[in-house]
Amino acid sequence: MPQLDPAVFLPQIFWLFILFGVVYLFIAHSAAPKITEVLERRQDRIASDLQEAEKLQAQAEDARAAYEKALDEARAKATLTVAAKREAIKADVEAEYNKLSASLNKDAAAAEAKIAAAKDKALDEVRIMAADVCKDIILSVSGLELDQKVISASVDSKFNVMKETANG
Repeated sequence: MPQLDPAVFLPQIFWLFILFGVVYLFIAHSAAPKITEVLERRQDRIASDLQEAEKLQAQAEDARAAYEKALDEARAKATLTVAAKREAIKADVEAEYNKLSASLNKDAAAAEAKIAAAKDKALDEVRIMAADVCKDIILSVSGLELDQKVISASVDSKFNVMKETANG
C-alpha cells in the first residue's frame, strides 16, 4: 500500500498541513463568522424575549391585583346590597304583618261584637221563654195566674246574678 510507504510520508504530511490550513482559513473567514453571528442573534433574541416576559409578568401581576381588588369591592358591595335588601324585605314583612294583624284584630273585634249581640239576643229569648215557662209552671202547680211583669222581674234578677257570677 502506498499510504504506508515511509518515502511518501513527508509529502503527505506537507499536503495535510496545506489542506488543513486552507480548510481552517475557509472556516475561520467564512463559516465561523456566520455561526457566531447566528449565535449572537439567538442570544440577543433570548435576552429580549426574557425582558418581554418579565414585563408581561409584571403586567399580569398588576392585572391580577386589580382583579382581586375589584372582586373584593364587588363582594363588599354585594354584601351591602344583600343586607339592605334583607332589611327592606324585613321592614315590608313587618309592615304587612302589622297590617294583617290590625285587620285580623278588627275582624276579631267585629266577630266578638256579633257573638256578644247574638249571645244577648239568645239570653233575651231565653229570659222571655223562662218567664213564659215559669208562668205556665206556676199556673199548672198552684193554679195562680201571676202578672207577667212580676215573673219577668224575678227571672231577670236571677239572670243578672248568673251573669255577674259568670263574668266575675
